[in-house]
Amino acid sequence: MSQNKNQQSLLNKNRVDKFILVFQLPPALRKIKKRNNRDTFNVDEDAFQMSVYGAVVPEITVAAIQIPYAGSNLYNSSHAKEPFPPVDINFTVDNEFNNYWTIYKWLDLMHDDKTGLFDDDDLVDNELTDGQVPGPFAFSDYQTDLTLYGLDEFNNKRIEFTYTNAFPVTVGSINYNYRDANEIESSATFVYSQIRTKLLNI
Repeated sequence: MSQNKNQQSLLNKNRVDKFILVFQLPPALRKIKKRNNRDTFNVDEDAFQMSVYGAVVPEITVAAIQIPYAGSNLYNSSHAKEPFPPVDINFTVDNEFNNYWTIYKWLDLMHDDKTGLFDDDDLVDNELTDGQVPGPFAFSDYQTDLTLYGLDEFNNKRIEFTYTNAFPVTVGSINYNYRDANEIESSATFVYSQIRTKLLNI
């Protein structure tokens, strides 16, 4: 049976659970440095953190297969995971729009808003095959691992989700209404290769 280390009833807690998304910026994004015209923020930090909400943990499926037997159908595991669906996150845009701009520049790296080309600023290293013929792009230059922490009502990290080799495919619209006193919100969609989960001790 689980123990309550906080010495209070589990039925008498104010639940204000939340999620924090933390990731190392991809190497190519860090090369942007001071190419923007604001000296107070540059995409050259080692790590980036933002509070998120929404469908941040996707459905995970290991499908079953049907095996016909004696006029019936039995089930067995396929022992294979279905492709992971993209993960959608919602976030509050900070008052300097830094978190929105970071994801925007990440997308701009993969499709330049002026030329329509990939990596128009030559930020991604191009690997060479046999020292002569250009090979595949160094995917690790624009991909990174996302780490999502589930926090309890005391801001303790209780669970960790790691999305490997992730990169954004969408940055959402900015919803604004001057009659609304709430903060401005936006969203982003990420794709990734694998998801790993573990429980954390305080």
